[in-house]
Amino acid sequence: MTYRFQVDLAGMVDLLSRHLYSGPQVYIRELLQNAVDAMTARREIQPDAPARVRLSLSTNEEGAPTLTVTDTGIGLTADEARELLATIGRSSKRDPLMGSSRLEFIGQFGIGMLATFMVADDIRVTSRTAKSSESAIIWHGHADGTFSLEEIDPAGVDIGSSVHITARRDCEHWLSQATVTQLAQEYASLLPFDISIATEVSGKQKWRRLTLPALPWEITAPSIAVREDALASYCEETFGWRPLGSIPLSLPLAGLSGVAFILPQAVAPGSGHHRVYSKRMLLGSRITKILPEWAFFVRAVINSDSLTPTASREDLHEDELLWEIREALGNQLKQWLVSELEGGGSTAFRFVETHHLALRAVALTDPAMLDLAARILPYETTNGILTLEEAREEGVLTYTSTPEDFRRIASVARAQGLCVVNAGYVYDADIVAGLGNAGWKIRELQASDVVQILGLPPASRLAEASGAISHAEDLLESEDCAVILREFEPADLPSLILKDSQVQRRRNLKNEHEKDPDLWGGLLGSLDTQIVERSRTLVLNDNSEVVRRTLSAQGSQIFDSALSSLYLSALMLAGEGLGGSQARALGANLADLLAAALKNS
Repeated sequence: MTYRFQVDLAGMVDLLSRHLYSGPQVYIRELLQNAVDAMTARREIQPDAPARVRLSLSTNEEGAPTLTVTDTGIGLTADEARELLATIGRSSKRDPLMGSSRLEFIGQFGIGMLATFMVADDIRVTSRTAKSSESAIIWHGHADGTFSLEEIDPAGVDIGSSVHITARRDCEHWLSQATVTQLAQEYASLLPFDISIATEVSGKQKWRRLTLPALPWEITAPSIAVREDALASYCEETFGWRPLGSIPLSLPLAGLSGVAFILPQAVAPGSGHHRVYSKRMLLGSRITKILPEWAFFVRAVINSDSLTPTASREDLHEDELLWEIREALGNQLKQWLVSELEGGGSTAFRFVETHHLALRAVALTDPAMLDLAARILPYETTNGILTLEEAREEGVLTYTSTPEDFRRIASVARAQGLCVVNAGYVYDADIVAGLGNAGWKIRELQASDVVQILGLPPASRLAEASGAISHAEDLLESEDCAVILREFEPADLPSLILKDSQVQRRRNLKNEHEKDPDLWGGLLGSLDTQIVERSRTLVLNDNSEVVRRTLSAQGSQIFDSALSSLYLSALMLAGEGLGGSQARALGANLADLLAAALKNS
């Protein structure tokens, strides 16, 4: 007798392939999940029953590729076949025919069989139940939405099920030996059953096992070194690189275990993706939700019996349990960081050298990690590479908030013995602010700080150069730049640019207020936006012969060109790019100076 499916099969297959699953490759996972669930069910009533799955490939009379998946599971009765194979979405783990709810089951039998139609036009299931001696069955389903069910003599039919599929036209590659082997190993390598595929060696059929005998991170080893080497080899086979080290992960109450491998090279934030298994079947190889965002320095392999997969079983459902697990795993990573990095050694050195950016990200998560970062993270300072703890002078941490500000004053501050930290890169400003909140004395370097440590020329010299300095300020008025004369080392640095961030902030507020006086209900107008100082200061070094000769040329065209060149050169030295008009001005100035030099030679 022929029956009809209870849904539009073609529409359901299209829905699965285009909107539920990431692609047809999941058919292998669905077939293997059905087999594993069937073997799990049989072990409940026959604990010593064999548990193996065999995959074999061939071609039919028309040359179309075929795949047969045979398991030693609990099998199906005729009634179960009608219910589970013909009713899409019916789950064996909650069906009264198969028993009460079983959390150890992975998939849904009906959906799993339906997914196979993404690559096949023809599916034949031969099955014999382990629960009674009634007839075996042959269920034959077709892509046109029809199926047949036949009861046969159980003699000669082994307990379990055998699923035989024939490739659809244009889907032949999904049933090739190489593809099936790769997919089965990808999805099922950690399953606790013997899953093997038939291969031909010297004209003879051999069975190649695709599953590992135990979870790689739970294998016992004679020493820590041997265990670490075995884990490193597993990482190399799985991810293609050898790790700096490994961090064990374990949450027994959540049925979760795994290992996090430390990447051998630095990666960008937000690039973390991990291999997650649900009940030892691969859920996804690029899961991002299982670890905190700051854990981008590791790639984890995790197995869990409790996490909730999405409908496609290719990602994790964001729920309260996942949040708790993510936080707990993050704490385990932090515990490793504290114990390993505080202890020093080669692993700690290589980790800090490679993943200092990641450690900066972790530092923002809690006070303990912030304290650790302050003690071990290297920072660029005017006194060389130091930690923030080492860079504190008399209990005060002085820093610049941009690399440009640091480059502006580095050589001068270094010569004057002032220790300044370059805190201008990603996470640095937040770390410094966090230390301030934790009780540290911190201070952003201001232009006035640098001016105070520079030598003041004698009064007679200041009086002599006052006219030139005044004219220089007039020349740079349009650049919002003041000019002062000081003495400092090194003498071969003729000038430097200082920026006053507080003046600049007030200037920005004033500009916003002038553009829109009613902005934020007039709040900006109530702020102090009176600008007296200029936001930049050009500091001329009176120890420099170039500066002395420039100031002595006051009143000539050469003075204007030389002063402008000193200003623009100081901008470039500070790391500020020149605009088009500034670049043209620098070129014209240099031409004037060269012409004057040639004229007087």
